Amino acid sequence: MRPLDEIQREFFSAVQMPLRGRSRESTELAPNDEGHSPVFLAIADELMKPGSNLSSAERLELYHRQYWFRLLDSVAEDFPVLQKIAGEETFWKLIEAYLTALPSNSFTLRHLGGRMADFIAGWDGLDKTRQRWFAALARLEYAYMEIYEAAEWEPVPPERFMDAELALQPHVILLDLPVPADRCAEWEDFSPDDETPVYLAIWRGESGAHSQCRLEGIEFELLKRLRKRGLLESLFAEPTEHEPSPDEVARWFASWQQRKWIALSPTADVEEFPTPVRRRERDNDWSGVDKMGSQARAMED
Repeated sequence: MRPLDEIQREFFSAVQMPLRGRSRESTELAPNDEGHSPVFLAIADELMKPGSNLSSAERLELYHRQYWFRLLDSVAEDFPVLQKIAGEETFWKLIEAYLTALPSNSFTLRHLGGRMADFIAGWDGLDKTRQRWFAALARLEYAYMEIYEAAEWEPVPPERFMDAELALQPHVILLDLPVPADRCAEWEDFSPDDETPVYLAIWRGESGAHSQCRLEGIEFELLKRLRKRGLLESLFAEPTEHEPSPDEVARWFASWQQRKWIALSPTADVEEFPTPVRRRERDNDWSGVDKMGSQARAMED
C-alpha cells in the first residue's frame, strides 16, 4: 500500500490544477471549454472509485471545484480595492494566474495573498503603470491582514523612555510605496494623476480595525530604527537625510505615544510579556465560517 502522505500529495496536486469546463460557470472566471488534463484524469482513476451516479473524474472534480471556489472568494475578500480599480475582467485573470503560479502553501487562508504584490510586479498581463500601482495596492491591502496576527507588547510608560530598551509595536507595519496607492480607495476606476512616493503606517487600532496614516520621510526612517529596538539615544546615533528640528521630533513622539506604537522591547527588564494579541473579531458569530461564498453557487445538474 502506498504511504498516506504520498496519496495526499497526489490528490492535492490534482485539486490545485486549473478549473476547466462547466466548473468555471459558477465563478467569475472567463469561460474555458478545455477538458481536464490527462494527469487529472489518471489521478482520478487511481484514487477515486466511481459511484452509481458519478465517474471517478466527476467525484474528484467535486473536491476540485470547492477548493477553487473557496480560494477565489477568499482572495477577492482580501483585495476589494484592487478588484474595483482593476476591473472585473482583469482582476479575475490576475487572480487565476496568481493562484495557478503560486498556489496556497499555508494551512490558513489568511496568508493566501502574501505573494500577490511580488507576482503583480512581474505579471505580463499588465502594463508597467498598472504593475506599479496594483503591486503597491496589493502590499497595502495585505498589510490590513497582517496586523491582525501580530503581537502587541506592553506600551512604554513615559518615565521609562530614557532608560528602557524601546521597540515598535509588532502590529505597526511600515510601507514605502512608489505611488500613492492609499488614494485608490477613493477612486471609482483606475485614474492615476500623481505618482509621488508615500510613506505609510498601518496598525491595529483600539477597536481591532486597521488604521493608517502617512508619514514624513525622516519620521519613517526613525520608526524603522525603532523597529530594530534600542535605547532612545540609538535612534539618533546615525545622521538622517536632514536633521529634524526639536519641534518635529516632539510632535512625532507625541503622536507615536498617543497611538501606543512605542513598546518595551521583549529583551527589556521585565519578567513576562502579554500573550500576543490576535485579531479582535468584529463579532463572535462563527455560524457561517464554513459557508461557501458567491463563487460556490449551486452546481447545475
